[in-house]
Amino acid sequence: MQIQLLGPVRVLRGGAQIDIPTAGRRAVLGLLGLASGRPVSRAELIDALWQHDPPHSAVNVIQTHVKHLRKLLEPDRPARTPSLLLPSVGDGYGLHTQDCDIDVQSFRAGVDQATAARQSGDHPRALALFDTALALWRAATPLSDVPALAGHPAALALVEERYAALAAKGETLLAAGAADEAVVLFEQAAHARPLDEAVLARLIRGYRAAGRRAAAVSTYHEVRRRLGDELGISPGPELVAAYQALLAEDTGRRAPAAARRLVPATLPGDVTAFVGRQRELADLDLVLGETGGNAVPIAVVTGTAGVGKTALALHWSHLARARFPDGQLYVDLRGYDPQQPLSGDDALSRLLSALGLPAQEIPVEPADRVTRYRTEVSGRRILILLDNASSVDQVRPLLPGTGSCAVLVTSRDSLGELVARHGARRLGLDLLPMSDSLDLLRRLIGDRVDSEPAVSAELAAQCVGLPLALRVAAELAATLRTTPLPYLVSELADRRRRLSMLDSVGNPISAVFSWSYQHLPATAARVFRLLGLQLGPHISLSASAALAGRSPADTRAALTMLTRAHLVHPIGPDRYGMHDLLRAYATELAHDDVTPVEQVFARQRLVDYYLHTAHAAGAMLDHRDPFELPAPTPGVPPLAFTDRDSALAWFASEHQTLLAAVDSAHDAYVGLLARSMSTYLEQRGHWHDWATTQRAALDAADRLGDRPGSAAAHRELGRANARMGRYEEADRLLHRAVALFEGLDDPLGQAHCHNNLTLVFERQLDFHRALEQATLALTKYQAAGHQVGEARALNNMGWCHTQLGRYAEAVSCCGRALARQREIGDRSGESATLDTLGFVHHNVGRHREAISCYEQARDIYREFGDRFNEASLLTHLGDTAHAAGEPGTAGEAWENARDIFVELGDTAAVDQLDLKLGGLG
Repeated sequence: MQIQLLGPVRVLRGGAQIDIPTAGRRAVLGLLGLASGRPVSRAELIDALWQHDPPHSAVNVIQTHVKHLRKLLEPDRPARTPSLLLPSVGDGYGLHTQDCDIDVQSFRAGVDQATAARQSGDHPRALALFDTALALWRAATPLSDVPALAGHPAALALVEERYAALAAKGETLLAAGAADEAVVLFEQAAHARPLDEAVLARLIRGYRAAGRRAAAVSTYHEVRRRLGDELGISPGPELVAAYQALLAEDTGRRAPAAARRLVPATLPGDVTAFVGRQRELADLDLVLGETGGNAVPIAVVTGTAGVGKTALALHWSHLARARFPDGQLYVDLRGYDPQQPLSGDDALSRLLSALGLPAQEIPVEPADRVTRYRTEVSGRRILILLDNASSVDQVRPLLPGTGSCAVLVTSRDSLGELVARHGARRLGLDLLPMSDSLDLLRRLIGDRVDSEPAVSAELAAQCVGLPLALRVAAELAATLRTTPLPYLVSELADRRRRLSMLDSVGNPISAVFSWSYQHLPATAARVFRLLGLQLGPHISLSASAALAGRSPADTRAALTMLTRAHLVHPIGPDRYGMHDLLRAYATELAHDDVTPVEQVFARQRLVDYYLHTAHAAGAMLDHRDPFELPAPTPGVPPLAFTDRDSALAWFASEHQTLLAAVDSAHDAYVGLLARSMSTYLEQRGHWHDWATTQRAALDAADRLGDRPGSAAAHRELGRANARMGRYEEADRLLHRAVALFEGLDDPLGQAHCHNNLTLVFERQLDFHRALEQATLALTKYQAAGHQVGEARALNNMGWCHTQLGRYAEAVSCCGRALARQREIGDRSGESATLDTLGFVHHNVGRHREAISCYEQARDIYREFGDRFNEASLLTHLGDTAHAAGEPGTAGEAWENARDIFVELGDTAAVDQLDLKLGGLG
């Protein structure tokens, strides 16, 4: 007879299950089985079943339970003879374990044998024994169908034994050189026990062994923060030791990974016709020329707007490129942008992307981003140029922690705290002297300066030594070559007298801008003032055409004129930026010279363009339920997309602008914009932005009293929180969304929420509850007649069954999902289901079937151009081929995966694959 306690309580005789009908009897049998032959008193049984409030009949109830158990387990025992299996012992009972096979004892014996094999160095035998022992567990907790015993000390102790066995298996995998497989176990344990320092120390060691150093560092700092926030304590000795070992690891071992790091080169082009500033260039050489010490060399170039701070910084940076062989990083902090200065969090995200991190590896929490950034630049000779900073708070998170890097900051502010606390050297930039001003004019307009020296000097004086003003003025003079220079100078002088000040720099620069603007053709002038209404830091040709309400061809001609006049500057193909002073001037013109009605129509055209184009781009990324948009403004056609790559490229270029559009749109458009961006933000790992846009959508829906919009925003916000690991908040939001959809009598909305809750519980390794949610989702999808959702819910059910070891059920669910997906043409869902089936077949040793599934999924990912998922699947394909004894196939798959990850800049994945390939010999 077999008694199974590692999961639901089961009794088998001759392979047939004996039904134990009540939880009380299963509890008594379970407690006796967990005691391993030790007698259990009636008092212990009563305390376990009723805790502190037993009924008066408790003793009789226990006696009745034992009597019925004896009848079930010993049906052939003669009446009135003592029980040999469940004898009375003192005032309690015992379970005679020699007469039955109890899985708890088999588990413990197997673990003991595995431990002995491990200690003797026989790792293959140890792993096989650990697998056999752990396979006896049919659920994560013993006696899982007896909730009253979930917290019993014997049950809790057995759970700890299982965790210890899993940990020992992981350590054995590490010793056997299978670090990647060990990390999977350690990650599962860390998800289940996010504050267990021993578990997390083990995970850090696993990451280190797998070559995933950045993940190990990030894990340490995340748990350090969590321990401080939730428990008010610092990491203990074991966790600290794991981290210190990581920091002290052999630099030679890290060298190959460092050599494969992306060398960033994000500096904009050097300024043309740069003049003067020789003393300042020499000062920068002195301050930033020596790197490698303990302190980070920092130079701050300060000065008034338009004085050429960025030009100086860029010119020096290009001259000094050879001093920084590991790269140059540039970010425009837009500190004086009146609408959208760049936050430190966004700046970190851009810097990490420039360093080669894919979006999904960029941490969500700001403090973790700082840690990852400093880890990535540690020990590397990189120049970091932080342009247009408005405060020390913008700069401080972007400072590296290593003296090998140099930091160059430009600002109108003195940034005194950066000097006082961080040892920065301040270089004040003055106006250009007359000689340099004339030299710049000479380079820009040629011999007219020498032929008319007095007039040229007057023009330079009117520009008061500001390079920006000199360039705008010179371009106008060069354009109007037939107009006498004295006439232009007198016109500028007159305009100075009549114009009010634009900025704190005073009248001269305002006059120069106005002078150039007044000479523009009408179409170009209208486009320039309307650019003062743009939403983001940059604008594309097509968005400019929408804003102006003109054709792209007419708008391109106007932007070409504005570029020649130095009123805008190109920053990429069909994309334009403006100096912040020019942006402010255009904004002033828009408010003064554009009627309120025209302003409203222009902004509406722009928002319509972004909404309809985002909707079209989002439709290329994955299947989604259709939702209605308001008709676009006539004459504002959205962009069309022919493939996923073009849609992703558009989203990437407009990311910041779309966030600004959500902030500035009318309430009726906010939820539609947020929903159109949702798939992109999820797939590219921009989960913080995803949550921010959905909070805005929720607020807008509440103001409008829009119940469907509120339900949709609750659901999307719940999904974003789930992706960020905020499972409690995700659970709350998604259950609120379910209630809202129920009130709307919307079974499809409910189905989506239940499907999303599946993910919440999967991530917490609670696969029983995940399966419940996936099953609910299936029922709701079937009621709604939503075939895509029905198939994806079946795939989720298959995944949960796999994790619970129910491989037959998993294959059945996935088979139904796959048939439906092929019937309706859901290729994206089909690839996910094939991936699950491959995992099922791999786990049960059907390697040929697993390889077939993986290859089919790979072909679909290639069809969609989904490079990341293709590379991940090729990794799995290689794992299965290796397990099947096909090293050639495994090596080819891993090599192809590595090539893609190199292309994507995912160095952690590259390092893991190098370990796998190295193991092939």
